[in-house]
Amino acid sequence: MTPLPSDHRTIDDLLATARTRDRYAGYDMAAAEARLRARQAARHRPPRQRTAGTAPAQTEWTVPEDERTPDANRAWWDLNAVCLITLGPDADIHLADFIESQYANKAGALVFACLLHLSGDSSGARFWWRFAAGVGHHLAEYCLFLEHVHSGEYHDADHWRTQLVRHQFTPTLLCGERSTAPLLSPLNTDQIHSCIRHQHHPEIGTVPLPTPPLVDQLRHLTSPL
Repeated sequence: MTPLPSDHRTIDDLLATARTRDRYAGYDMAAAEARLRARQAARHRPPRQRTAGTAPAQTEWTVPEDERTPDANRAWWDLNAVCLITLGPDADIHLADFIESQYANKAGALVFACLLHLSGDSSGARFWWRFAAGVGHHLAEYCLFLEHVHSGEYHDADHWRTQLVRHQFTPTLLCGERSTAPLLSPLNTDQIHSCIRHQHHPEIGTVPLPTPPLVDQLRHLTSPL
């Protein structure tokens, strides 16, 4: 029996062979680091600095057909605008239907997710956006695309980008012109959170659920819009 050759490779040799090959020839690392720093700063900017008075002038929506890396800060403003548009006419009716149907109404799920996002519950918003997207709501897919872009989660953003392109989604058709979209104003999140209960599920964790008083709160919040 022929003896196996001895392996005198060092740990450095082994790690060198395990490294992923550079798939991005000519990648500008300095520019990438600058983008990451800007995104991190945008995510942790105090809320009082991210109000309507500091919104950048935007005339176009972030579109999924653009294969370039989307701007994270722009995606944040777009997501807020979409959520405010969603909380427009009939939003209270959709939310009431959502509660009455035992959380099985996709339009109501989108409304609730957008309300959660605007009140600072990003994980709860993601859960209900995914539910609405899973049952065919393309605007929920767009919200997930923007939210993942804003968070720098580009692999997940690409998934929703693919879905949007497949469905030939055009933001202007559902959201109107970007230049006329509403801007974020401070919300009384305490009143919103007091109308939300949290139910623990053994497999998916804690799930936020709206209670009937939230419908009246939504009517109050959206009346100036």
